[in-house]
Amino acid sequence: MRTISALFLACSLLFSGSALAAGESVKLPEPDKKGGMPLMQALAERHSTRALSPEALDETTLGNLLWAAWGKNRPDGKRTAPSALNKQQLELYVNKADGVWQYDAGNHALVRVADAPLGKPLNDAPVVLIFAVPENDPCGGMHVGSVYQNVGLFCASAGLANVVKASTTRDQSLFSFLPGGWKAQATQSVGRPRQSK
Repeated sequence: MRTISALFLACSLLFSGSALAAGESVKLPEPDKKGGMPLMQALAERHSTRALSPEALDETTLGNLLWAAWGKNRPDGKRTAPSALNKQQLELYVNKADGVWQYDAGNHALVRVADAPLGKPLNDAPVVLIFAVPENDPCGGMHVGSVYQNVGLFCASAGLANVVKASTTRDQSLFSFLPGGWKAQATQSVGRPRQSK
C-alpha cells in the first residue's frame, strides 16, 4: 500500500510540475529601439530564403525580433504593426527547441504553452513564428501580413534569414495549444543564414 501511495504521489508531482511548466514566463531583454540599418537599405536587403542554420538565436536577438514583429511601441499600448480598429486580434507564438511559447507584448516576455517543440513541418528552423487569428476575422490575413513584413525587415536589418509559409497551417490539429475559435494563419521560419560549403 505504501508503494502505491508513493507512486501516486510521485505521479501527482510529475503532472503538477508539467502544469506549472506550461505557464512558465520568461522576461526578454529590453529591445534595442535605436539600432538597425536604414529603412531603404533594409527594404533593398529583404528577401526570403529556406537556407537556415540550425544555430539557436540568443535571447537578445529573439527579443528584438518579437518586439519588431508585434511589440508595444507607444504608452497607449499600440503596436509596431497596425490592426483594424486597433483590435489587435492576433497572437504570436514561437516554436523553438524548448517548447512552444506565446509572446506577451505587454510584459515583453514569453509564456510557455507547450513543453515540447512541434515536429514537422514546423521544425525547419531554430525559431518558427506562428501567427494566429480568430477563425471568423475578415481582417486576419491583413494583420498577419503586416506582422510578417515587420519580421522580414527586421531580419534584413539583423542579417537573419527567413521565409513565410502558409502550407504549414493546412493541418490545424498541429496547433492544439490555440484557444477555441482561433486558427494558425501562417508561419515564418527564422534563423541565421546557412553558410554554403
